[in-house]
Amino acid sequence: MINLSKRLKTVADLVPASAKIVDIGCDHGLLDIYLVQNKNTNSIIASDNKENALNNAKKNIKKYKLESIIETRLGNGLDIVEANEIDTIIMSGLGTHTIVGIIINNLNKLKNVEHIIIQSNNYIDFLRKKITNIGYHIENEKLVKDGGIIYTVIRFKKGKKHYSKKELYFGPILLKENSKLFQEKKKQDLINLKKIYKLIPKNHFHHRLKIYFQIKLFK
Repeated sequence: MINLSKRLKTVADLVPASAKIVDIGCDHGLLDIYLVQNKNTNSIIASDNKENALNNAKKNIKKYKLESIIETRLGNGLDIVEANEIDTIIMSGLGTHTIVGIIINNLNKLKNVEHIIIQSNNYIDFLRKKITNIGYHIENEKLVKDGGIIYTVIRFKKGKKHYSKKELYFGPILLKENSKLFQEKKKQDLINLKKIYKLIPKNHFHHRLKIYFQIKLFK
């Protein structure tokens, strides 16, 4: 059986059983193997735009004799799939602007996509705003601390909901749960924002104002 990092295990926990998945940026393919072993998943397209990474995934998939279930494809984002092949998109470890670009530039591929599961490393508020704007809501979200870093994992589901600025910034479910890890992350984020604010030149008015209003959300 595959042992995943805490980060990837949290991603896996948010994947619905029996989903038809594309895992964009699959890297070593271990998440996909785990999903077959633990989530009754029988249709996964593991993709990466780096040939070396995809070759590592192919080796691991072959090792566990899962070539008939996990198909590997080399290419960028959702370019490598057709709309009728998937109902779930997974993207973990990519930057938010890359993720949003992949989604926004391929809206025609979302016809049958019920869930989008994302673990991004930055600009999580921007991510929530952009994905909810295209007709998905935040069905679940989790924080996980792995290697001293606190990661956010979000499962979006098709269907609209309205969110306040505060909910988009902190996460509606995370705000409601208000866990110790959430409080720790808020403390870290506030310290970082205050440092950034001090470093922004005073003539960069719009940037300073943006950070100022973000700091106000913490109060």
